[in-house]
Amino acid sequence: MKGSVILFNDDNEMTIIEDVEETVYENIKEQVGTDRCVVTLNNQTVDLGYVSPVYWREGKIHTD
Repeated sequence: MKGSVILFNDDNEMTIIEDVEETVYENIKEQVGTDRCVVTLNNQTVDLGYVSPVYWREGKIHTD
């Protein structure tokens, strides 16, 4: 199942990543609160830095 991940860094800046497998979300969730959250997105290793909190939403997020 794919969905969108909504995450916040230590400055409360929000990042939305769409079309993410739920297993990637679970991986991010396990790393919440650590200094470096490292995951694989689109066959590339990505360092998201500090992440807390993180949320999951099925499907895409529509913004205007």
